[in-house]
Amino acid sequence: MKIAVEGCMHGELDKVYDTMQRLEAAEGIKIDLLICCGDFQAVRNESDLQCVNVPPKFRTMNSFWKYYSGQAVAPYPTIFIGGNHEAANYLWELYYGGWAAPNIYFLGFAGVVKFGNIRIGGMSGIHKQHDYHRGHHERPPYDNATIRSVYHVRHYDVLKLMHVKEPLDIFMSHDWPLGITEYGNWERLLREKPFFTEEVIPSCKLT
Repeated sequence: MKIAVEGCMHGELDKVYDTMQRLEAAEGIKIDLLICCGDFQAVRNESDLQCVNVPPKFRTMNSFWKYYSGQAVAPYPTIFIGGNHEAANYLWELYYGGWAAPNIYFLGFAGVVKFGNIRIGGMSGIHKQHDYHRGHHERPPYDNATIRSVYHVRHYDVLKLMHVKEPLDIFMSHDWPLGITEYGNWERLLREKPFFTEEVIPSCKLT
């Protein structure tokens, strides 16, 4: 089985699927599955767009709406989790997971599915300690605080995955793995994006 992995889709389904088809032609292969590790941006309409935590200049419809409406059909089975830039109102409707559009499956806030003989698990959102032990209290219309906190991982969802007995072949998260910055130039990363400091400090050696 050949699986394609997309870091962040940002609603650009047309571009990603076109790229995969070109790759298949160039490499002479057949891709069986696409998985997306968050920031999928399943935006169906203008109302959804107002629930995405991005600056107004980045609020664009892109192409998911075509797949939701049936104007287009995903050429590959697609499984995704939520990141921190999502149409939170729509993904909340699929809290336990479900079909976001034909051939496009959302794993939910915490979920596991089996594709062929592969077990795939995932956790949506990003970790923020101050919200970790809170419940899911956010509801639209979101304000400046809840449009962000709605994406924060909750202990309740982590516990559900901890009860999974059978091993997983693939685990998807939007947060990077602890310690991953030690394998790159984290000092340069923090110079260019100092807002990552809080996430990098626990896994690097600041002097």
